[in-house]
Amino acid sequence: METINSEVIETEGKHFICIVNQGDNIKIPLSEDKPNDVKSAFNKLLEWIKKGKFEIVLDNSGSDLFSEIAKEYISQLNREIQEVHAEMEDLGLLDE
Repeated sequence: METINSEVIETEGKHFICIVNQGDNIKIPLSEDKPNDVKSAFNKLLEWIKKGKFEIVLDNSGSDLFSEIAKEYISQLNREIQEVHAEMEDLGLLDE
């Protein structure tokens, strides 16, 4: 299983989870309600899931509110990734 790194970043006062995979990255907003950005992030994750099994790890997490939120978000996201990967495998939808 591959490990993909992520971190909490702040840009112009807004916080995101940034997930980087082989030069491709996903930014999930933590401090704004941006459903289209989240939808785009999940679509990109589905593309990655089709290519192989992976787990996201949170780098350099602190103890601030956004880091704590990101830890739980990543934990839940990893559970969902494993479930979706298994379902896609059962349906023969993987590129592996």
